[in-house]
Formats: sequence, C-alpha cells, structure tokens
Amino acid sequence: MDAFYFLKSRTEFIRFFYAEGSKGFADVKFQIENGMPPFDDPPYREDAEPPYLSEWMDAETAREVLGIACISMLSDSLKLYFSTLEERVIRFSFENRKAAFRNGFVPAYFAALGEILDTDWSDCPVDRDLIEQVVLARNRGQHGEDITSFDVRYDAAMIEKHPRPFFIGDDEMSVCTSEEGSLASLLMPTLKVSADGLTKALNEVDALAEWIEARMERACDWHQNRRPAPAASSRSETP
Repeated sequence: MDAFYFLKSRTEFIRFFYAEGSKGFADVKFQIENGMPPFDDPPYREDAEPPYLSEWMDAETAREVLGIACISMLSDSLKLYFSTLEERVIRFSFENRKAAFRNGFVPAYFAALGEILDTDWSDCPVDRDLIEQVVLARNRGQHGEDITSFDVRYDAAMIEKHPRPFFIGDDEMSVCTSEEGSLASLLMPTLKVSADGLTKALNEVDALAEWIEARMERACDWHQNRRPAPAASSRSETP
C-alpha cells in the first residue's frame, strides 16, 4: 500500500476542488463590484445600502464555507494516512489506545512515529503546530453554534493552546492581538480559511508525508529490533 501516493492524490484533489469551487463566488463578487451583468441594473432603493449587498455577502460566505469544507477533507485525509501507516504499511499498534489518543490523533501518531522513525522531530522542518491546527479547525467547523450565521469561531481552549491561531483573517488578528502577541479580545475570533492559508496547510501535510516516506527504512530497523531472538537449540549428549 503506497500511503504517500494516495495522500498526495487527495491533497491535489483538494487544491483542485477549492480552486474550481471558489471561481464562481469570486466572479459574483467581481461582477457586483464592477456593475457587470447580471448585476448591472440594480433595483430602486430608498436606503443607502449598496446594490446587491446580499448577493455579495452570500458569495463571500460561500467561499468561507468552501474553505472550511476543504480543511475538513484535509484533516480526514491526514487521519486516513496515519491510520494506513498504522494498519497496512508499518503495522504498529498502541499499547493503550484510549490514553494515547486522549489529546487527539495528531499527538498520538507523532509520538508513535517518533519512536518508530527514531526521531524527536527536531530534524523535521514541518510546522507540527499548523498540522494540529488543521484538525482543530475541522472539529470547530463541523459543529455550528449559531443558527443565525455560518461563521465558525475559535473557542477558549483552542486559543489557550494556540495563542497565535493560523486560520484567522489579518483584520481580526490586528484588532485582537495585544502588545504581547496573544489574543486579547473577549470576543473569540472567526476561523477563516483563505486560499493562501489552505495552500500553506496542504503544503505542510505533503511535506510531512514526504519526510516520513524518506525515513521508512527506519521502520524496517524498528521491526527488526522488536523481533524476539531465536531460541538457543539444545542437544542431548549421548554418554
């Protein structure tokens, strides 16, 4: 089973899915902003609200929902990659799975693979903090809290663990960040997956898989070291 190949296939699909899906929403916003058909004949309004504001906001919300959907797919792809390494490629197990996964599957698999690949991860250039934030963003995105909005907000636990959240708009970060560099606002910031943010996350997941793939021979050594020594043969001597 080539887990690396199938993970790369998934990340490439997510790139395609976001790029193609976001085009239509970007086109709607561009047409509205430039008075292009079918938004070139706004209806009469007595208030000062810009024409087609609702349609513009729907297009922006749709792009944000698409970003959350893609992060969800990326998180699931990462989990499937790790579980495939566990069950079909390296073939390892957890002595106490419940305890190992108490803080999530990312720390659990990093700990297990660190032992197998003989690394403390200091030699790995991948942003492991971002990898974990992908999963946390997915978890938040799958559980809405307010029927009046599609917005996804960070919670206190996420901010405590990651004081500099990655999936956040520059405008909110500048407003919410204190002089010490941590979020200071009582209002939890909105979780936003931009095109650049998604690309960075995809690149980090790809880089992690490439790094693991390049060290697979260490997994063979790990298996070899775990094999029990052959029992010494005994022969009875005939007097």
